Amino acid sequence: MDKCTWRDLPTSNDPTTPLAFCPASVSGLPVMVLPIPAVGELERDLFSQPRIFVAHTGQGRRWYQLGAQTRALRTAPRMIEIYEGGLRFGHCRWEGEAGRCVMIAFANAEVQALTHGQLQRLDLRTQHELFDDRISSLALELAQQALQGLPEGRLYAQGLGVALLGLLAAQGGQQDGSASARGAGRLAARQQQRLEALIEDHPAADLSLTRLADEVGLSPHHFVRVFKASFGTTPHRYVQQRRLEAAAAALRRDDRRPIAEIALAHGFASQSHMTELMRRRLGLTPRALRRC
Repeated sequence: MDKCTWRDLPTSNDPTTPLAFCPASVSGLPVMVLPIPAVGELERDLFSQPRIFVAHTGQGRRWYQLGAQTRALRTAPRMIEIYEGGLRFGHCRWEGEAGRCVMIAFANAEVQALTHGQLQRLDLRTQHELFDDRISSLALELAQQALQGLPEGRLYAQGLGVALLGLLAAQGGQQDGSASARGAGRLAARQQQRLEALIEDHPAADLSLTRLADEVGLSPHHFVRVFKASFGTTPHRYVQQRRLEAAAAALRRDDRRPIAEIALAHGFASQSHMTELMRRRLGLTPRALRRC
């Protein structure tokens, strides 16, 4: 996917043609941005996998035919549609203001990969016109990261996907079939040391949640919980903090080395990305740090 913003995406009356797509191999779950038509129709819409839709923009009315019944619905920003696998609409029609929505599918193979088989599938119950700020925020943030080329890295994007999967599974009353479902537990001291060494030794690496979880033999789904219990923060925030500390030390140590070079060498997307994080977390810009 080429880097872009929401504003770069066109509107369209063709609901079958994606505006943007990020595969599961990059973000943990497949993320697709689809148009919400101002005026449009679709015949025989089949959902083979469970999935969710979250509206980003657009509002109006829509009609979905399921069997002999047609249901009149509305569309509004941040509204969520949840569809169980195998759902087939005979006919769909839209009228209103054109917009865009995010679709995230939950194929069995990807659910199993994120949970190391502790969840074999995600059982979703079809729900219309749902508002849940936790679900919509996670889905829209994941889509925004995908559109922008994952500026916060795969670790952050995959963490969003794992959080979304866990939230939907919990809402459906699903357990992951392991002891971790009854308590997060903590990483052993040796596991913590291995993670600390990996992060310290590879400051520029695009560390993914899968890579960190594999280092200690856990599923990404379980890893997020035990990591937070052990380190007191999320994997993404911990890695980001360690990189900021290492970059700050490099700035003080070598005042002739270009700031942009130090930023890239410590895993930041750009000099501006590092500068903004330093300002927020440390209260200083890179140039101000060098004057300290």
